[in-house]
Amino acid sequence: MTDALEALSKGTRSTRGLTCPLGILVPWRLQAYGYTIAAIYAVLLAGLCKNGFWIADSRGFPVYSDFILPWIAGVQALNGDTALLYDPAELVKLQEALVGPKDVYYPNWPYPPIFLLALIPFAMLPYVYAFVIWSIGTLTSFTGVVYLIVRRAPAIALVLASPLTVWTLYAGQNAFLWGSLLGAALLLLERRPLLAGVFIGCLTYKPQFGILFPVALLAGGEWRAFGTAAVAGVFLVCASIAAFGISAWEAFPNQLAAQNVEVLVTGGHGHWGYIQTVYGLIRALHGGAAVAWFAQGVTAMGVVIIVYLVWRSSVRYPLKAAALSAAALIATPYAFATDLAAIAIPVAFLASDQMRFGLVRGEQTIMIAAFVACFVILATSGSTPLGPVLMIALLAIIVRRAFWSMRELAIP
Repeated sequence: MTDALEALSKGTRSTRGLTCPLGILVPWRLQAYGYTIAAIYAVLLAGLCKNGFWIADSRGFPVYSDFILPWIAGVQALNGDTALLYDPAELVKLQEALVGPKDVYYPNWPYPPIFLLALIPFAMLPYVYAFVIWSIGTLTSFTGVVYLIVRRAPAIALVLASPLTVWTLYAGQNAFLWGSLLGAALLLLERRPLLAGVFIGCLTYKPQFGILFPVALLAGGEWRAFGTAAVAGVFLVCASIAAFGISAWEAFPNQLAAQNVEVLVTGGHGHWGYIQTVYGLIRALHGGAAVAWFAQGVTAMGVVIIVYLVWRSSVRYPLKAAALSAAALIATPYAFATDLAAIAIPVAFLASDQMRFGLVRGEQTIMIAAFVACFVILATSGSTPLGPVLMIALLAIIVRRAFWSMRELAIP
């Protein structure tokens, strides 16, 4: 950003509309604030763990969390009995055997069998060790990808300071895993498209966040990545069939449909606000299903058009990557607060462009407001549907910046 600021002070044309960074955004301050907040999170999590409210209770039994099902799924896959995962009654029995009687259990296993390939190693460990290694491993990979995008030390501190990071850690969710795959694919796409395609293929375990990749790859003419992604996806399907049989794939569509009914039709999580999408926001505001689906559909169509146009243009690559990764969280009707942790990926690509070409006026204010809004989501246990507002605001910043870059190119 130094070169851009020097140009700004001279009033050159390339910096029209740019502004200087606020004092609180100076790198050493970002690191100080970030690591201080992260240390507070660590103390809180340690206290919850010590008192039996996180990972394991005072008796040593697992505390019910989002990691319960992946660990059970890994155990069943390791034992060669995946059919029980796709039987709701048997799935409840498996959970009860692990955590004891509860009022509510997760009713469905909605993941494709390819996810089981990644879960088997964790099933070889006791639950507590598996949870810790899963959390540390996926967070480390996610933080590493963000750092490689930005190439600045404050990136690590800011990822650790994000309220969405600590919420994902507490829940034991897999947002760090799919976020790492998303970020790695976009990071490698320009220079190593074949390897990027492999990461895109792996992202099919969480298909709702990869649906815009075909649009971007086709618009950008990234044929090698597109072909490799298809091959990788087919390979994973074949590997899962060889490992677990065809019955798991036969049962998967019914469980996926059942999960969609549980979440998007009946609001099975008890509060529409937990669904951090346009659909969830409309339902939380007491809108009907038809209105919510219409709004989600219009929004999804809008971001598809944006991604297509951005990737067809000569916009700088970091802005293309930022637009796609932000749009991925907007297009789907199915996302929770823990999934929002992946917002660090589009923010990282945006930041990389800002550091090279300077800050456009208004960006800092919006980004600070978004960070504060994430604390609201954390304080309400993920039940305040600010997610779609945050993501749409972020995408608007990216598109505005892309427009600025295109206008500069057009000026003789």
